[in-house]
Amino acid sequence: MAKTAHRLFPRALLILAWGAVLALLVGLAFWQVQRGQEKTRLLADFAASRDTPPQHEMDVDRARALLGQETVFVRACFAGHFVADHQFLLDGQMQGGQVGFDVWTPLVRPSGERLMVNRGWVAQDSERHVVAALAVGNDEREVCGTLVRFPRSGWALKPAPESESWPRVVVYPALEELEHALGTSIYPLLLLLDVDQPGGYLRSWRPVTMTPEQHYGYAVQWAALAVTWVVMTAVFWRRRNRGSGQP
Repeated sequence: MAKTAHRLFPRALLILAWGAVLALLVGLAFWQVQRGQEKTRLLADFAASRDTPPQHEMDVDRARALLGQETVFVRACFAGHFVADHQFLLDGQMQGGQVGFDVWTPLVRPSGERLMVNRGWVAQDSERHVVAALAVGNDEREVCGTLVRFPRSGWALKPAPESESWPRVVVYPALEELEHALGTSIYPLLLLLDVDQPGGYLRSWRPVTMTPEQHYGYAVQWAALAVTWVVMTAVFWRRRNRGSGQP
């Protein structure tokens, strides 16, 4: 009895390990399908927001209430003036295979509160310096765009090195970090400057970095690996049984 149990124990472990690998591959396939469906909804919500009239001077309480929604894409316009000497550069942004920065510029509203405006993408040179001039007039103006959540990375990234100079390079900062750098409160949503608005750079706004089709493609790959895992196991056991003379 003890010898039988001793032989069965490693086999049970192998079966559990095999099942765990299969469950992992199938789970990853379904996860990618779910991510693709989420991205499809995001793209649909973003496209629908483009056809809605802009809201003017949306107050902070309304903006905070929006944070509780699944998606936030709201067309809006605000009056104020830009602060060109205190700008942020969001690091690691890609366009057409080239790395650069998104330029975030505070807009001082009549209330004194800062609204962070993403004015678009600029390239960086080999020494990671901005290749475009970041100057912008401080005249009173109305800026229009789409309010979104401040972007967050799916990875635990190290923050950009502390610096006292401006413009300041940041790596997906929390709102509190921006407020600390400016020494004042900031509107809880980020405004993506409309393409037809002056004072901006390259603005090919999209709510996702990976398309639904890419997620579905990864799902197919994980599913194919799961099938391959089952087929390889079946072939292995068939050859093993033939070698041992079992039917």
